[in-house]
Amino acid sequence: MDVDGFVIWGTGERGKIITGFLEAEQIIAYIDSDEKKQGIPFFNRPVISLEEYKEQFRDYFIIVTPDDDAAIIEELKDSKIDHYFRMSHLPSEMQGYGDADFMNQMELPLTRDGNNVIYGMTLYAYLLYNKIREMNYENTFLFAEPGDKFACLMKNALHCSFISQIDREKDTIILAIPEQRAAMESCGGRTVDLFDISDRLPKYFNAGLMNYHNIHQGKRCFIVATGPSLREEDLIKLARHQEICFGVNRVFHIDERLWKPQYYIFLDRMGMKRYGDKIRAYDVEEKFVGDSLEDSYWKKTDCKGNIHILHSVTGHSFDVPPKFSEHLERKVYSYGTVTYSAIQLAVYMGFSTIYLLGVDCNYDKNSKKNYFFEEQKEDGRNHFENRMLTAYRCAQKYAQAHNIQIYNASRGGMLEEFERVHFDDIII
Repeated sequence: MDVDGFVIWGTGERGKIITGFLEAEQIIAYIDSDEKKQGIPFFNRPVISLEEYKEQFRDYFIIVTPDDDAAIIEELKDSKIDHYFRMSHLPSEMQGYGDADFMNQMELPLTRDGNNVIYGMTLYAYLLYNKIREMNYENTFLFAEPGDKFACLMKNALHCSFISQIDREKDTIILAIPEQRAAMESCGGRTVDLFDISDRLPKYFNAGLMNYHNIHQGKRCFIVATGPSLREEDLIKLARHQEICFGVNRVFHIDERLWKPQYYIFLDRMGMKRYGDKIRAYDVEEKFVGDSLEDSYWKKTDCKGNIHILHSVTGHSFDVPPKFSEHLERKVYSYGTVTYSAIQLAVYMGFSTIYLLGVDCNYDKNSKKNYFFEEQKEDGRNHFENRMLTAYRCAQKYAQAHNIQIYNASRGGMLEEFERVHFDDIII
């Protein structure tokens, strides 16, 4: 193989995203389990089955693009295929959030005195390695422990150079994965985090959001989600008592004559494409949206200046618990549920008591009743409830450390990470 090549598993939206980070000649083929797609070219490359891959392309690394990739990983293991990368291990920018051209925008703090050592064996680490080498930094290596089998696979198939020792006096350690940062920094030397680059790109800084910092200092608010426990009569009470509310996702289905939030937040990339027009038309005071679509989409004249763009940092990679942003003018962390991001926004605005309503955190497979409204189709998605619970535990940990009270006022559901209170005791 003269050219480092990849076979991409998945021809959906995420397959399209990852295609944009590779040169055309690097893409050998696409794998898709849907037989209807097999045999039909995708980006001028063949779409094949796993069996065809094993027969014709087995030497090439696979990039697994679906977020819900557990079954695919098991299938690869059963086939004794261990040379693959997971898209879910990549930075937000490589999963459809933020600036897709980030690698050309960020400053790379490199050294020529020692070595530039990239920590992590992922597709992102490989792309960083190649980019830095192309800048004539031949003193750039990937790090691996002696005898690491995956490093051997990368070296043979992708022609990477590895190093197993670090000189902490001279070397620059570049983190291309989210975990181990604290451990690496505690050992001394120069450690640079290039996985979460939200503080490095000026584009992500939204000065207008600072106008909302601590504007509700010490007050209480309600975060209203879309769980099936949500009751119309409770929303009417919130409106009658003029409670400050945040709404998330599809609360725009609620009749605005009954209730609507002062603040609305929506981050999901795929949902944004589907509901973008509804979000723009939603008549609420202020709307906060993720940067998963081109900024120009939200700068149309009929947006009335009340749509604010948040840089959304996804936290799915390696299932490392998410951080809690104190600087929403730069970023908000997302991890399985937009409610976690709404909590960060509420804290940023200064609220010290936060009530959750309609946050059920449980979903029935293939049900039409996972929300307060009935879906037209059965809901067969994996909602990653484990990620949601991890995010809520992180929110509770932050709240307890900063004298913030978060209560679950939902009338049901499985969320027990926060103290439960009865809605009728809060609002009479």
